Amino acid sequence: MSMRLEALDQTEVRPLEFDWALNLTRQETLLANVYWRSRHIGDRFPSRADMSPLGMKGFMPNVGFVEIRQEPDRRDYFIRLAGTKWEEVFGPITGRLLQEFLPKHVESRWRLLFDAVCERKQPVRATTQITFKNMSWLTTEMFVAPLTGGTTTDIAMLFMCFTSWSTSR
Repeated sequence: MSMRLEALDQTEVRPLEFDWALNLTRQETLLANVYWRSRHIGDRFPSRADMSPLGMKGFMPNVGFVEIRQEPDRRDYFIRLAGTKWEEVFGPITGRLLQEFLPKHVESRWRLLFDAVCERKQPVRATTQITFKNMSWLTTEMFVAPLTGGTTTDIAMLFMCFTSWSTSR
């Protein structure tokens, strides 16, 4: 099946832009940032257990939780939960590793984003034109932030708010 996805995804890849100053513009990503910051305990990042669906009510369809699995030669990323807004674009991805549903050129972009948050240990705003299954008319703004493992300060998951909207073709 990955061969078929590769054949469908020949859209020009637009730059993935990182904004570490978090100049968020979409209502959902703004709410996600405020909520994530409200879950801090002192200087410690929130954990997955600190995140409540009730607290994310205004943007829950846009929420994703990405589990970080440290491999000997790289990190792997497992989609623990993908909200309906994610799955409208990417299909059913909850419970899957990146390489199980993304063509290589898109997977490398997701890894670049997730790796950057893990390495810098800070949230980011990311924007780009979506290049998946020839959906080049969609633009996205994402808020991606680290979550700890609960009892440690190590980053164990990523909290993500994904928004997309139609732009001119």
